[in-house]
Amino acid sequence: MLHAAAMFVGLAVLWIAATQRVSSPQDWAIVLCASLACVLVSMRFGGATSAFARAPRLLALSLARAGAVASGALATLRAAISADVKMNPALVRIRTRADRADERAAFANMISATPGMVVVNADADGLLVHVADEDAIDAGDLSRLEAGVVGADR
Repeated sequence: MLHAAAMFVGLAVLWIAATQRVSSPQDWAIVLCASLACVLVSMRFGGATSAFARAPRLLALSLARAGAVASGALATLRAAISADVKMNPALVRIRTRADRADERAAFANMISATPGMVVVNADADGLLVHVADEDAIDAGDLSRLEAGVVGADR
């Protein structure tokens, strides 16, 4: 995905440098459309992966989870300040349905963005996650999160 984004930005910069025309909205539209067309052709012939096409959905999922992540961060901060919380830290193995490495990476990123959970290892079978409180893990929430990351492509 980063390769495709870098290709998109690089092509737009090259177009602007070559034409020296960016004074009107039409010029910007031409730059963006030409760069996007080049990236799409490159994706068709193997120059970029399908992760570039999934980026808007992952961004929307991240924005949808922003409130839950913020409230979880505040709860974790409140628990750390009060210092009377009994934690049950553990390493938890989470098996994934993701077939591709980029899907597993996106799922690991979403888990690590959750307060109290950090992915410490990822392999083809699943993820090894360090959790601050093992009793607070909800398998249903993790399943829905994985479906949001992986399931929409199937």
